[in-house]
Amino acid sequence: MLVQSDWQNGWLELRSFLGKEPWQRACPLPCNQDLEVEGTEARVTAPGMTTSNAFRIDPGPGVARLSVAGGDANLRRWGMTSLIGGLVIGLGGASLYGYGRVEHKQPLITLGLVSLGVAGAAVVGSLPLLALGATTVRDARGRTIAGREPWLRF
Repeated sequence: MLVQSDWQNGWLELRSFLGKEPWQRACPLPCNQDLEVEGTEARVTAPGMTTSNAFRIDPGPGVARLSVAGGDANLRRWGMTSLIGGLVIGLGGASLYGYGRVEHKQPLITLGLVSLGVAGAAVVGSLPLLALGATTVRDARGRTIAGREPWLRF
């Protein structure tokens, strides 16, 4: 197995695919060791990097070559905060707008519309943060085996 990463101090971790056992560090990155991967799932971790999604490595003869493009965990955290905050503000704004329309109260309608605008900006602003904070693992053919799909790349 050969695993390259653009983050330092990373690890390839393995655990049984069937059980819910804890992840075990298998190989520091860059990794160039023979590993038993049958019946296991893998992930890649590193300090400050978003942990990759779990993925499977097909067992068999030959060398599995993987490349890791790490995403910044802080950017992902900010992206999640912005997304969740935007959704909450949007729900509040929609409620204010709806109540203002029913009760014919222009200040509530205006506040609701402003809240909806702020919410929209927060949600749209979260998308690049989430994309930059995602970790992607690709196989030797360049196919994504864990992480964001190509249409989310910026």
